Amino acid sequence: MERRAAGRGKSARKTIAAPPAPEEEAAKAAPAPRVQNPSCKRPVKAKASLSEGGSRSGQAGKETAPRPKTSLEKSTPNAQKRDLAGKSDGPSPEKEELHVEAKAAVEETAKSPPRGRKASQKKCDPKAKEPDQKKASEALPPRVPPPARRSFLREVVENLKLPKRKISEASQRVNWVRTRLVNAIRKKTCFSTVEILGTGSYYEQLKINKPDEFDIMLKVPSARLQLVPENDSDYNGAHYFVILKRNPKLKQLEEFVDGEYLSASKMLSEMRTIITDEVKTIKEMKVTMERKKPGSPAVTLQIEDPTSLISVDIILALEMEGTTLWDHKVNRQDIKNWLGIHEHNKLRMQRRCLVPKNAKVEAHFKDTWRLSFSLAEKTIIKYHGNTKTCCETRGKQCCRKDCLKLLKFLLEQLKTKHNQLNKFCSYHAKTAFFHTCTMWPTDEEWQPINLEECFERLLGYFIHCLKKAELKHFFIPECNLFGPDLKCSILVKIIESERTHGFPILKSA
Repeated sequence: MERRAAGRGKSARKTIAAPPAPEEEAAKAAPAPRVQNPSCKRPVKAKASLSEGGSRSGQAGKETAPRPKTSLEKSTPNAQKRDLAGKSDGPSPEKEELHVEAKAAVEETAKSPPRGRKASQKKCDPKAKEPDQKKASEALPPRVPPPARRSFLREVVENLKLPKRKISEASQRVNWVRTRLVNAIRKKTCFSTVEILGTGSYYEQLKINKPDEFDIMLKVPSARLQLVPENDSDYNGAHYFVILKRNPKLKQLEEFVDGEYLSASKMLSEMRTIITDEVKTIKEMKVTMERKKPGSPAVTLQIEDPTSLISVDIILALEMEGTTLWDHKVNRQDIKNWLGIHEHNKLRMQRRCLVPKNAKVEAHFKDTWRLSFSLAEKTIIKYHGNTKTCCETRGKQCCRKDCLKLLKFLLEQLKTKHNQLNKFCSYHAKTAFFHTCTMWPTDEEWQPINLEECFERLLGYFIHCLKKAELKHFFIPECNLFGPDLKCSILVKIIESERTHGFPILKSA
């Protein structure tokens, strides 16, 4: 009996030792861990437990493929410098220097802390053994301002859109008056061949707030002209005296020759007389003439609208025969890098035009003509991207035109509030926009989701030009649009104050 009991004891001890340990049972019950297999086509996701914190997620980040650079990272000043340096036929040294200075100014503007962020914000402690990744990322300043920083800019852009009903009503009134006046103007022999062209912000689809301003150009085609530069005005390379060459088709223009030169004042006065007589006969709607402004190349009308007044500028222009846009000192490479070879060649076919804009020298005006690039600017605005389908119905959208609208609206609101800024105009904003587009030419650098950053970029370049009191004409590099009568330093202080406080003038509009 004792032996049997002993035998049963041994077997019992063996039975107790036979079951596996709990760890082994858990290992058998749990699914096999997923292992990263290099030969596996389908990527295996690396999961990190909550207890491991940032160290596990950091390891997973190393195993995954590196993310591609976004458009915001591509548009950093260092990347742009590398791009400019890698091009074989890049811009001229002076233009490259301007680009570098402007980008440095934009970089300095972007360094300022976002609105609402304290300057004394604490950074993460490098001596900490295991810092939490989320807290560390919040402590460090963001590389790019978050979209929520000035998200109201998108709302401002939406409010600037013109209502379709008002556009239709205004354009019908303007077209009716335009047809009536052009028919009367063409009865005059010297203006019998004029062509009608729409220019300005409305026809460039850049008009903001209300469709209450229209620019109509009446172009005299194929005039054989010789230009004599006028060098006494503040705008070098823009104003010229005009000598009328022999042209049997335009022999009737000889009645406007004063001495040796073709008189801009006489031609504009003749057209103004015809329009004044025709306006008196219009009974269908109320149309009035504005008083002549000294040096202005336009005849301005006021058409009464049910809700507002519509201003119409009728501008006379002479098209120069045998000339192209490239006859002037235009930086062709900048346009080619931005718009591409197709639009570059399309601009090359356009002829230069002259408008009767008198040059102001000291306290009086000279009877001169000024070069006009309205048609070229309209083409650039229409095909503003470096891809052919930019902002088309089925193409990718960009925010270039939205940024220009915001800068124009900001300048307009500041002029309304500060009378000393009335000499600044929307053409200054458009010129700064052209230069900015050549420095950041790709569509990826103007994505709509990055509206805030793109507007800061355009505004930074505009401030840079104001501080230097120099804004070069896009088509006439030797011409500085910031003349001595413009108070650039005052505008800089006002814009920077508005920017520091988050542009309250835009929020209140």
